[in-house]
Amino acid sequence: MLDNLRIPDLSGLTHMETPQIDYSIFDKYKEVNRLIIIGNGFDLAHGLKTSFKDFIEDYTLKILNELKRNYHFEDGLLSITSKANFEELRSNLNTLDKSEVYKIFIYLLKGNQRIEIEHQSEFLKNIILSIQNKSWVDIELVFFELLKDASKNNDSKNIEQINNDLNSLKQLLKEYLKEEVSKQRIKPSRKLLSQFLMEIAKHETIPNTIEHDEQPNSICVLNFNYTSLALDYLEHMKSFPTTYIPIHGELEGDDINKQGLVFGYGDELDKDYLEFENMNNDLLFEHIKSFKYLHFDHYRSLLEFINSKPFQVHLYGHSCGLSDRTLLNTIFENENCISIKNFYYSNSGKDDYEQKSYAIARHFKSKADLRAKVVNKTKCEPMIQPKDEI
Repeated sequence: MLDNLRIPDLSGLTHMETPQIDYSIFDKYKEVNRLIIIGNGFDLAHGLKTSFKDFIEDYTLKILNELKRNYHFEDGLLSITSKANFEELRSNLNTLDKSEVYKIFIYLLKGNQRIEIEHQSEFLKNIILSIQNKSWVDIELVFFELLKDASKNNDSKNIEQINNDLNSLKQLLKEYLKEEVSKQRIKPSRKLLSQFLMEIAKHETIPNTIEHDEQPNSICVLNFNYTSLALDYLEHMKSFPTTYIPIHGELEGDDINKQGLVFGYGDELDKDYLEFENMNNDLLFEHIKSFKYLHFDHYRSLLEFINSKPFQVHLYGHSCGLSDRTLLNTIFENENCISIKNFYYSNSGKDDYEQKSYAIARHFKSKADLRAKVVNKTKCEPMIQPKDEI
């Protein structure tokens, strides 16, 4: 039976060509994107007075000018009456530095017999106290602390008042920012633009990811500010595919066609927030940012970007505060994030690199991840300050 078996001639196989395999198809890091995170320090670097402290000082100037004209000021946060046009208000307040005006305002609030305070919200009191103690204020953090206190007794009336106060303040902030932006005509800085467009260096990334320095494949600008100054830079980035995401809304937003200001708190990792979820009180969630993100597709656009390809983060002027912890944790601990480069603030030989590192660390559950991804200071550089350019 075996005699009838015919073995095929395989001699020709020795002349077959070995198939060529493109090993680059297995290289996950062949194309790397860049996510540019823009915070309030970006606007400040361009000369815009957009900090919460700037806003509160301007607010107190408006209060004192109204007292000077009409002996009375009233809005959703404060009702105050002056019994006399006394010495502190006789000068032209508009010629004084706003920090000096703020000091006058604080002096008048401290039990002055010629001032009658009919109403002052707890929210405003705590904001003022924060400025006095620290010379700066995070209004969103003040809001959350008040909300936590009110939640302990599940005091719906107090919680509703805190929410109303934040709505009043949000409207005042919107009006202030519109006025501030209208005063300025700012052109994008070429030097700052060059930081946006620099190569992704191999030594800035997690080891064994990219093989050599390379240009970003595409760029997404994630703007946490309410102003649109960052959008102006995209006009000069046309050599790259770009995406713009105003994650916290826009000044012109009406919450119908464009998202309005997303103002509140965003730390769902906080233990007190977890307790909110066990309470049957929807008022606690009215100004939690994650629920505002669901109204428009900005958050989904961000997820699509960071899940599409490996990416490097550039940080410009963002404090990385706890009020954005949920969102920043989603970005920083994403498996596609291979580098976080901090363009820190530097002035007169001092800088905030280390303080910003503390803030960044609070958004990581894995500290090993933190150490692998955050670019060390020797490989970072200060953010260009366009307002200082000649």
